[in-house]
Amino acid sequence: MEKIRSPYENLLQMYIKEKREGFCKIGLHYRKELTNPHANFHGGAILSIVDTATVQGLRTIFPRGPYLTVDLHIRFKAPSKSTEIFAEARPRHLRGKFFKSGIKILDKENKLIAEADVKSFLPKFSPKSQERVLV
Repeated sequence: MEKIRSPYENLLQMYIKEKREGFCKIGLHYRKELTNPHANFHGGAILSIVDTATVQGLRTIFPRGPYLTVDLHIRFKAPSKSTEIFAEARPRHLRGKFFKSGIKILDKENKLIAEADVKSFLPKFSPKSQERVLV
C-alpha cells in the first residue's frame, strides 16, 4: 500500500493499491465522514477517487505532470456501504497533449459502483518525447 503525497488525498486517506504501466488502482476506506445521509459513499468522495486514479494512472506512462482534468463524465451504477472502494484507471493517449482514461469504481465485493471517462490535458507532454505512450 503506497501513500499518495497530496494534501487532499491524505485528508481522504486514499492510497495506491496497485500500479503498473498503463494501470493504477486507488483505494478508499469507508468512513462516516465520506457518506451521504443514507450511509452510502458520497458521490463527491467517488468523484474524488476517480480524479485521483486518473492522475496516478497518467503518472505510470508520463511521470512529469502537471495533469489537468478538462472533462469528466461519470455514470453511477449502484450505492455502496462496503468497507472499501477502488478506482481502476486505464489511461490512453488520445491526440497531441490529450489523454483519455477509463475508470471503473468497484467495491470490496467487486460490485460495480460507477464508471467514468476522463479527458486530461498534459501541457508538458510532447508526442516526440522518449516516454512510452499507450494507444
